[in-house]
Amino acid sequence: MRQLPSPRLPTDRSQLRLALEAPRWALGCYARHPFLVVGVSLIPAAERFTVALWGEAFSAPAHVALEVLAEGARVLLVYLVLRIAVLGDERVRRWNHLPVLRRVRAFADRRWPSLLWQGALLLALAAVFNIVPEQVVPLWLPASAHDLYWACLLAAKNLTVIAFTLLWMVAAARQALIEGGRLLEESRSSAG
Repeated sequence: MRQLPSPRLPTDRSQLRLALEAPRWALGCYARHPFLVVGVSLIPAAERFTVALWGEAFSAPAHVALEVLAEGARVLLVYLVLRIAVLGDERVRRWNHLPVLRRVRAFADRRWPSLLWQGALLLALAAVFNIVPEQVVPLWLPASAHDLYWACLLAAKNLTVIAFTLLWMVAAARQALIEGGRLLEESRSSAG
């Protein structure tokens, strides 16, 4: 496989800007398709809420079936967002003549600092939305409210944080396809 020419790395600021494009797109996608995102996310939200409050009443097969249903809904959300918002995007289709893995690899090889930034941002998001609601808020609640709080928290996170994170992952893949295609074309035109 032919190596791409190694141009100078973009600045840290431009890498951060590039990294912020994915969560920005994910927020925009959530805003453009709220009924899709919330509608599909209601399935795992309802499952988590129900299991958190009444889970001990369910048999083991029922637990498994509910878990499969919840995970299936998440897979469905990713699939639908890919079909509607990514594959329908002209900027993604523009590079269809280039193999997908080559585009992703070009992006990873040349824009890897932006991937590190995205990882750091995801870790920060996880820390804030896990530690505060799961460790800090319960300290202020009476013990009798913990089960209901936990059930509501799990449902709310499925509608918001988890759905947004899934959209972010789709956005990162979309970005790799678009930017990777652009990088490959750039290197092809500069070599030719």
